[in-house]
Amino acid sequence: MQKQKKKQVRYTKAAKSPLVKKGNKVLVSEALVKKGRRNLQAKMHVNRGDEVVVISGDDKGKIGKVLEIFKDKGKIIVEGVNMIKRHRKSNAPGQEGEIVEMEAPIFASKVMLWDAEGNKASRVAHKTLESGQKVRLYKTTGEQID
Repeated sequence: MQKQKKKQVRYTKAAKSPLVKKGNKVLVSEALVKKGRRNLQAKMHVNRGDEVVVISGDDKGKIGKVLEIFKDKGKIIVEGVNMIKRHRKSNAPGQEGEIVEMEAPIFASKVMLWDAEGNKASRVAHKTLESGQKVRLYKTTGEQID
């Protein structure tokens, strides 16, 4: 029986998806996973349906709803943000091809939760209620999110 080599984890400052390299080495972003963690899946501060604002990149300042979350890559899809064009071929004879515009994923670290009442971006705090239920709060106002 052969022993399996332990995975060596290297951390990078850049927001990158976890990347497995030669010799069981894994390259992980510090923006997504804290040092010393065994589970290399990103911990998300946003959920599907949250209203977020983009804080960096080409779409900085845009506000949209989170449509989809990819925890393994640390990315999310936000409505109306990071739009790309895809050229589609025709499927049937007589039908024309088309150019489809759709949202592409962006890193979750590039967005902050949007507090509509306070009209500004906010960090997320976590609190356990007396009933044992875990809730998220806006750091700016202390208001409960869910």
